Amino acid sequence: MSEKKYFWLKLADDFFTSKRIKKLRSLAGGDTYTIIYLKMQLKALKTDGYLYFDGVMESFAEELALDIDENAENVKVTINYLLSVGLLEMSENGSEYCLTYMQNLIGSEGSSAQRMRDLRQREKQKLLSQCDDTVTEPLQNRYGEIDIEKEKDIEIEKNIVEYLNEKTGKNYKHNTAKTKACIKARLNEGFTLEDFKQVIDNKVRDWGRDSKMEAYLRPETLFGNKFEGYLNQGGGRPNVKEQKKHNFFE
Repeated sequence: MSEKKYFWLKLADDFFTSKRIKKLRSLAGGDTYTIIYLKMQLKALKTDGYLYFDGVMESFAEELALDIDENAENVKVTINYLLSVGLLEMSENGSEYCLTYMQNLIGSEGSSAQRMRDLRQREKQKLLSQCDDTVTEPLQNRYGEIDIEKEKDIEIEKNIVEYLNEKTGKNYKHNTAKTKACIKARLNEGFTLEDFKQVIDNKVRDWGRDSKMEAYLRPETLFGNKFEGYLNQGGGRPNVKEQKKHNFFE
């Protein structure tokens, strides 16, 4: 039996007071469009903020309306507005849509990770409740381990992006929010540095000489929700493990 996974969407405290959402709500039918926007985010929870047009209906708006049980014309208006204010980005061929800021809104973890997090929280509370000199050292050790893990993650992110730049001749930064979120999501699923390199090699081989597809040799595409499929193109191993968490909006 596969492990149960939990996903959640974090709503920023300024969501309804941000100018773009206030403008959306001020339109005739604006509250409906806002609900549609939230439904789009919920639908994109498990795909790292991406929505895909599969060609089942004549347009993406009609297909999305079918998925989220909303009126197609209202969905079309919402999509056009989100595109106009930068809350939604569309790929060149119109088959892939990215809800900007979603990378920072999504949280997820497996049931075992949730149990471990709860256990660590109980241990921390137990330590804090012991008002004696033995508390300081364990807490320092615990937080020191966390700092070491963060440094390891940063080093892995740098190695991955440097390898991508080396293979593509580009100059992506390893510390941009979207790139860090994509890499962290895949690492939390159990993929390794070598898996990232294999995906890069596979897609450089497939797309490197195609002037149209070469533009997709970028972190958000390579390290997104299709990562496992890209990996297996080159005989890479499917090694999906538990996921953990993330944050915020605008």
